[in-house]
Amino acid sequence: MANQRKNDEPDTKTRQNVAGRFGFILGCVAAFAATAVNLWRLPRPWETTSILLAVLMAALNVPLGIAFGLLGERLSRPSKKG
Repeated sequence: MANQRKNDEPDTKTRQNVAGRFGFILGCVAAFAATAVNLWRLPRPWETTSILLAVLMAALNVPLGIAFGLLGERLSRPSKKG
């Protein structure tokens, strides 16, 4: 059983790496879109604090994207029933 787990581990690590990278890309796209929407809705002229708040709120999408990517990998991982 331990040998089988060692053989499966590189495949799992590869899947997690790909899922994390995919989630990071999705999070960056979502952050860019959220920043654009927030800045579009801000009253003009823009203030520095308003821009900073919009960017920081949008930046929360990046870790959420990574978490959802890894969750999707975990849920779609093949079961190891014997």
